[in-house]
Amino acid sequence: MNAAMNDYEALSYCGIYCGDCSNYRQNMNCGGCKSEPELLWDCTTRACAANKGLLHCGQCPEFPCAELKEFYHDGKPSHLKAYENMLEIIGKGADVWLDEQNPSTQAPSKP
Repeated sequence: MNAAMNDYEALSYCGIYCGDCSNYRQNMNCGGCKSEPELLWDCTTRACAANKGLLHCGQCPEFPCAELKEFYHDGKPSHLKAYENMLEIIGKGADVWLDEQNPSTQAPSKP
C-alpha cells in the first residue's frame, strides 16, 4: 500500500463506500470502519481484514469467503452494492476506484 491508511478511510474492508453515508460525510459519529473500531466492535469482517493487514477484503486469497458471501447476498441492496464495488476495486485498484467515487478529484470533462 503506497498511501497512508487515512487516504483509504472512505473504503471499508467489505466494499461499502463510506463517502455515500451522510454520517461519514458530515463527520457526525463515524469516520469509517478503519478509524472507528469501537463503533464496529462486532464486525468480524473488519477484524479479519485488519488482522491480516489488508486494505480491503478483495486482497485476501479467500475472497469472497463464506461470511462475505452471506453478507453480500442477505437481501440488503447496500450489501449487494458492496460486492459490486469490491469487484470493481479488485479490477481497477483502490486508488482509481476511490477517485471515481469522488467527483471533485476527477478531471473536468471536455465539452
